[in-house]
Amino acid sequence: MTTIVVPHKALEAAQNPEKADYLTGALVDYVNDIQRAGLYTRDELPVVAMQAYHADYYFAQIMNGGHSQFVGNTGAALFLTTSADALAGLEAMGASAQHQILQEMIAWVEANPGEAAAQNGFTRRPATLEALDDRFYEAERQQPMTPLASRWIASWLDLKAVAPDQYASEIERLAQLHPHWSQRRIWRSVRNIRFQMTDRLQLTVAAACGAVVPEPEFKLLVIRGSSQDGDADQSTAFEVKTDKGARLCVYEKAGGQLYEYGPGSQRSKPGETHEILKSLPPSLVGARLSVVAADTVENFSRVAEQNLAAEAIDLLLRNSGLDPAAMITALAVSDDRATWYAVTGKTGVMIETLDDRADRLGPDGKAALTVTRAEIERHAEEAAAGRDSMPTQA
Repeated sequence: MTTIVVPHKALEAAQNPEKADYLTGALVDYVNDIQRAGLYTRDELPVVAMQAYHADYYFAQIMNGGHSQFVGNTGAALFLTTSADALAGLEAMGASAQHQILQEMIAWVEANPGEAAAQNGFTRRPATLEALDDRFYEAERQQPMTPLASRWIASWLDLKAVAPDQYASEIERLAQLHPHWSQRRIWRSVRNIRFQMTDRLQLTVAAACGAVVPEPEFKLLVIRGSSQDGDADQSTAFEVKTDKGARLCVYEKAGGQLYEYGPGSQRSKPGETHEILKSLPPSLVGARLSVVAADTVENFSRVAEQNLAAEAIDLLLRNSGLDPAAMITALAVSDDRATWYAVTGKTGVMIETLDDRADRLGPDGKAALTVTRAEIERHAEEAAAGRDSMPTQA
């Protein structure tokens, strides 16, 4: 990819130093949008775009929480590439003072890997980084980097300014130019569904929602909660949104429990409220709605892998003309089959996955649409090809 797209108004605003952030913001939007729509990796996008993007990220992190926050939020895995991009961007735009400060910060991280790993922007902020913060803020007072970045971006020969109402379609056109665009989109949605079926926390929530009687509830959103003792294998409480409202799910090695949550919730029976929830106001923790055992969760995971459930659900949603970005609830499982409920947008679909096929079930419980095992396996091959085309993100 060589073309960089921004709205006309952002490029025009760059002529005014007080509105320079319009263009730098548009550049950040371009990188985010093209990566989302086209699944381009860092190395497939214009080098200057990634340099400007990460220079802006560096600026934003320092202005919000200093160099400690930049180090902590970037993480060890991305630190070298992110810092290298930002460093090159600062040099290209002429922000010499900020460039020198970033060089010194990189040197500090390399010399102090243990202390760098402990940074979070709040605690254990070393004097060296705080001194770099002060110098950066002074450099910004002397020569702000955003106007420099804006002028640099505006000079790019591959910069294309379009009308605001043409921006989205242009991003989509560029996304579809990628030779692996279709396969990568399949891989992205399959990976999302598979994560919900293989991550034990996610699957426990999904099964707890599906175990509510007399009618199951359908998972819409999971919000990570707090652990009782910091151990992922011990009790953890999650806020969950279902089609019936706000819920709390307790996850632990034994399985999961789903509770009503929020003002007006019905009280649990004596002795039913889990220990981890007793620290919350009694008025917020309501009746226990379901209990699901760990072996049931493991059975869902086993059958999902055995039947290529993630690929099957993705394929059935696509064949139904629905967005495959779905939230999955686990309803029922036996030795060789499982029933799931996929919520995509405002539509809910019940799907049964078996050894030899997968069925989208109609209101009468009968198969309304079927994909065979051979079709599912071909879809899995497309997803794998998409995964293998982005080795750094697989």
